[in-house]
Amino acid sequence: MPHFEAAGIAVYALSYDEPDALRDFRDAHQITYSLLSDPDSKVISDFGILNTLIDPNDHPWYGIPYPGTYVINGNGVITHKFFDNNLAVRVGPEQLLRAANGDSVTVTQTSSAKPNSSTFAVSFAGESLVPTVQRDVVVRFNVPDGRHVYADPAPAGSVAVTVQLDANDHLVQRPLVRPKPSPHTLGSTGEQFNVHTGDFELRLPITVNTPDIDGVPEITISGEVLWQTCDDDVCDLPQREGFTLTLPIAQPPAPALGGPGAELEPKAMQHFQQMTQRRKVKD
Repeated sequence: MPHFEAAGIAVYALSYDEPDALRDFRDAHQITYSLLSDPDSKVISDFGILNTLIDPNDHPWYGIPYPGTYVINGNGVITHKFFDNNLAVRVGPEQLLRAANGDSVTVTQTSSAKPNSSTFAVSFAGESLVPTVQRDVVVRFNVPDGRHVYADPAPAGSVAVTVQLDANDHLVQRPLVRPKPSPHTLGSTGEQFNVHTGDFELRLPITVNTPDIDGVPEITISGEVLWQTCDDDVCDLPQREGFTLTLPIAQPPAPALGGPGAELEPKAMQHFQQMTQRRKVKD
């Protein structure tokens, strides 16, 4: 939250719960941003995110939204939206800050390639991995002046710059986020293709599997960065460099309805029953 506040970005969470349930939830978890109640699912429906896979007679779940996050500018225009095909996964705060205000979170270099035609550094955007929260493995590239690396797709017989993680049963990864490429035309042949030049970033969103990682303090991930540096006359041989990151894992809050953390929200069952009754009364 200090990063959001310093950037002048307000944070709100909207849900189907009653105001008193949100108040108790806020107090139990020491939440400092605003929680908004939408018990009639009006705003949820206006945004087109009512979960229509739930039967209207399924109490109390009918009325909840598909979970996701919007970034809205000062004029009320949606500039970004983040929804995942896994209902348990949420966008990470670092990714939201980047969407709302550019790269607002500093990341620390943890590995680098040996200097050659291009250099890169691998780092992690965030303090730790949290189950269900996406965070980025960041690869920052520097390509010398007058040279380029291929964007995806690369010309036949060439290699596009990319990041590949080694298989890990504890990890869930999403498609690599690439910068917008620039068109490049070879003066000798007139052939045109897309490239990256100068300084740019590749970002690979990852999270960890919730049940498999309980109680595990850290995780080591490894992978490779692949690229090929060229100028208008010649291309270097394709390059690949491995990297390894050891990341701490933060345990998620316990569920309110039962389990070892239930004492944090002593009224959780009462609110759950109230929500169930509310739907029955409306019907």
